[in-house]
Amino acid sequence: MKRLMAAIFAALALAALASATALAHEDSELGEYRISVGFLTEPAYEGAMNAVEVRVSKPMVEVEEDSGGHHHGGASGGDHSHSHSHSTDTAAHDTLESEVPVSVKIAAEVEDGGGVNVRIDADGWRWAPESVNAAHEPGAGHAHIYVDGVKIGRVYGPDYKLVGLESGERHIRVTLNSNDHKRLTVGGEPVEASVSATIPGAASHAEPEMVGVEGLENTLRAEITHVASGAARTLDLRASPGTPGRYEAVLIPTSPGHYRIRLFGEIEGEAIDQTFNSKSGGGDFDDVVSAADIQFPAAVASNRELEAAARGAQADAVEARNAALSAEAAVNGAARVESRASSWARSGSRLAARGWRWRRRIGGV
Repeated sequence: MKRLMAAIFAALALAALASATALAHEDSELGEYRISVGFLTEPAYEGAMNAVEVRVSKPMVEVEEDSGGHHHGGASGGDHSHSHSHSTDTAAHDTLESEVPVSVKIAAEVEDGGGVNVRIDADGWRWAPESVNAAHEPGAGHAHIYVDGVKIGRVYGPDYKLVGLESGERHIRVTLNSNDHKRLTVGGEPVEASVSATIPGAASHAEPEMVGVEGLENTLRAEITHVASGAARTLDLRASPGTPGRYEAVLIPTSPGHYRIRLFGEIEGEAIDQTFNSKSGGGDFDDVVSAADIQFPAAVASNRELEAAARGAQADAVEARNAALSAEAAVNGAARVESRASSWARSGSRLAARGWRWRRRIGGV
């Protein structure tokens, strides 16, 4: 009974650990896609609820060079923007004439650490992040932001922070875009604004903002293998609500050691077949470890060990039963032999008696 209660408490403790944040995953790339694979909860303990976790992301927008002229303002931090510029980098098929009058201006404030807070003031405009990729709606949509002609990402509200910009004078430009990403024009002129900001010190290029890739639960699968035993299972991935690009497949690892996860299928039409290993196999995500490592003061047998002990006891019981049956068969066989011997002895006695009587008769003749 004590052992059973200890096992129950251990299981509850391990279940609580399963809600922790993952610590280490193995990362990979497939073209522009970034892929991260591992256990949802790491370290992963045998017998505890866990899951294979897969994260897939890509740049929010493709890098796009600005072929038009740059409009530099004055010192950083001031409002040196204009409602319309005359840059010519917008192809006709990428533009849309606004049905309502809209305009935009921006201001940039440089922080001591080199970050830049961009404030976007748009007149006649409604920010519509919930409608991105939907049909055009007059006077509503989002913005695209560029640094030195390179598109950094989409903007869904009046404030945006740039980090990691190179030192020196940087040109920041914002365009207003419809829900379907066309650049808006008024009177044939792009609705955009630009400002210059001086970045102190040395820093690296700003990286594009990454966004989770959705809908992959229908095109991706994961195969998990316990390497020591060779046992493998293919798992269906489930999208994690509220976290785009995150997928998981629930499981309870029942043996410690090296695990291998194979991710295969397609990512937005791009074929993938990649293998990820836990640390003892040279990878980055954690091996599954024995639950005894966190048990105190006394280690409790795992389900795996209890099952092995039960199987051993069952095998011993079967062997003992077979031995008893063999002994019983031997005893029954000996009894049958003894019975036959007694029968033969009685038969011999009767024959001897008959022979004596015959001898008497013959001798008396």
